[in-house]
Amino acid sequence: MSSNNVWGRGSLIWLALSMASACGGAPTNGREAESVSGASGASAATGGNNASGGRPASGGSTALGGRGGSSAAGGHSSAGGTAAGGANAAGGSSTAGQGNAGGSGSGGVAAGGAAGSGTAGMGGAVNVPGSYTTDFNLAESPLSEAGVWKHTGLDWTRIATAGGLAFGTQTGSGGYDDSYAYLSGFPPDQTASGVVHLDPATGGGTTHEVEILLRWADSAHSARGYECNFAYNGQYADIVRWNGAKGDFTFVVPSLTASIPGGMHDGDTVSAKIVGHTITTYINGKQILSVSDSTFNDGNPGMGFWRGAPSGPMNDYGFTRFTASPVVP
Repeated sequence: MSSNNVWGRGSLIWLALSMASACGGAPTNGREAESVSGASGASAATGGNNASGGRPASGGSTALGGRGGSSAAGGHSSAGGTAAGGANAAGGSSTAGQGNAGGSGSGGVAAGGAAGSGTAGMGGAVNVPGSYTTDFNLAESPLSEAGVWKHTGLDWTRIATAGGLAFGTQTGSGGYDDSYAYLSGFPPDQTASGVVHLDPATGGGTTHEVEILLRWADSAHSARGYECNFAYNGQYADIVRWNGAKGDFTFVVPSLTASIPGGMHDGDTVSAKIVGHTITTYINGKQILSVSDSTFNDGNPGMGFWRGAPSGPMNDYGFTRFTASPVVP
């Protein structure tokens, strides 16, 4: 645990820090990393430090702010990986790679490796070979779309869909039990994006994140990969490496390196890609961060949601559309 990260996640501390900042005080680190691993080549196109936030290293709940700390460096799970070759698991057609639940059934189309293809069903549509797009027009809990979406981890929460929205089921009282789901069959170089739904009433009391996941894999008690998050109020847009166990994460670039001036808005598009060892994040096509990390060389794209303390409704900050594609040289 970092001795520098003493602010915790309480609303009173946040309020005091915010007042200090408003009076000209120096900003303080919020989602502060204990250890920044693999941060060579980091750059931020926007932002600067914010006066509040932080996921602390030791968990707990946040009233206002984000994740401000990194758990101790730990190993990572090799669960998952990228399938190569093979045929569709449930319909559709695949010229190369694996299509994981395509076909014209009831819910979406699998990516199909580097060059797979399939036929759109309810809940999803293919744009280009190897890509996956969905507008979440099925009501599901947990999200599945005919088995396209994966979630094996027992220590984290799942994603639900209703009314054209995907959102987390995490209550905010379980620490770092983010809601997540991910696809399969993608090559290591990949990109994903989500169109944001933000309820105008969202705010006050706790932070909220939407997350783009890259090179993701999980097992019963391990989830690993790269989380690219975007706080609802624009306070931070961090890149976080999950190392396996619940709460074991490392900031690839120091927390609060980037922010989103003006905050997020309903209809904004957030996106992230990884090519080789370089991870880059964007909002509405404008670069936010770019950083290198060589820890994980395989895994798949996905999405996640996190809130720092109990609040509702659960669908106040989510996605109305999600797209993932291989990055073609």
